[in-house]
Amino acid sequence: MKYNLTLIVILALLFISCSKDKAAAEIIPISNVCDSINPVSFMNDVEPILLASCYGCHSATVPVFSDYSSVFAVKDDILKAIQHDPSFSAMPQNGSKLADSLINEVQCWIESGAPNN
Repeated sequence: MKYNLTLIVILALLFISCSKDKAAAEIIPISNVCDSINPVSFMNDVEPILLASCYGCHSATVPVFSDYSSVFAVKDDILKAIQHDPSFSAMPQNGSKLADSLINEVQCWIESGAPNN
């Protein structure tokens, strides 16, 4: 009888300890880089990046960046090229990869619909 009572107490303690709710794991959202960048303007942000980094080769003789509509038409290719995507020629050609902050601005502009602003 003493053995049964001990067994009952041990089992009761096990059930009580297992019934406590454990706190749910905290889910920390992964912040999107675009959340920390103000709305990106084509005229104030993207165009100066392209002029400083691309216009030396893509100038009037190669008018890829002559205006907003020409940039808009190839925006995804531009992003892949400046990200050094292996499926594209790395740009700027024979130059260092652009700073991540500049690449992020171009990416955020595209993700926001590539507005003409």
